[in-house]
Formats: sequence, structure tokens, C-alpha cells
Amino acid sequence: MKVTKKKVFFISLAITVANFLLIGGNKTLDFWCGENNYDCRSNLYYFGSYFLIFLPILLFSAITYFIKEEVFRTWLKFTYWYFPIYILIIFFLSDSRPGGLGLVLNSGFFAVSLSGLYVIISFLMVILLFPLKASKK
Repeated sequence: MKVTKKKVFFISLAITVANFLLIGGNKTLDFWCGENNYDCRSNLYYFGSYFLIFLPILLFSAITYFIKEEVFRTWLKFTYWYFPIYILIIFFLSDSRPGGLGLVLNSGFFAVSLSGLYVIISFLMVILLFPLKASKK
């Protein structure tokens, strides 16, 4: 099965929307967990932090949708190795779950930081590769 621009875009859109519906705010959390169920809220935030990366994936899949296939493939290869590293770092370095390394930082901090790093690297890749790939004919 070949991964296409359209598939990446719609999968990342679906997961991003589902993630915002799941942990979208206090009203959403009240709906899922009840008003005072702090364990449930903590679990949803922890679970949602794993999927925060799909927002920047959605952004860059939309950007690469309109440029050359070669740039999309290069960005996709980067995403293929970045995503598992992202998941592992959140899992092993967060203190929200037993088994972490006990650092003071939580999974939300790592999710936002690593998503920001992903955006910066992806942006540089797309900007730097687009003129090079577009000029080759």
C-alpha cells in the first residue's frame, strides 16, 4: 500500500480532530471524566500528548500537498523516523506514568517541545528542499 499525500493529510486530520475532541478543554474533559475525576483527566492528558504531533504533521502534509512529490517523500521519510522517537521520549521521560525516569517534567512538556522541534526541522526541510527539487528537471 503506497502512502499518498491525500492519505497522510486525512489520517493526520482525523487524529488531530479526535485528539481535540478528547482533550479539548474543561467542558470536554467534564463530558468524558466527570467534574472531579482527576485520575481520568490525567490519563486523558497523558494519552493526548502522544497524539499532539499530528497537528504539525497535518500542517506539513497540507503544505507538501501542493509541492513536488520528491519534497513530500523526503519529509515523509523524516516523519517516519521522528514519530517513533517522539513516542519513546514521551513514554520514558514523563513522570505521568509509573516506569518513567522520574524527571520533574511531564509528558505535555515533552510533547510540546518535541512537536516544536519537529515543526522547525520540517519547515527547514521543506524550505531548503523545495527550491532544489523544483529547479531540477
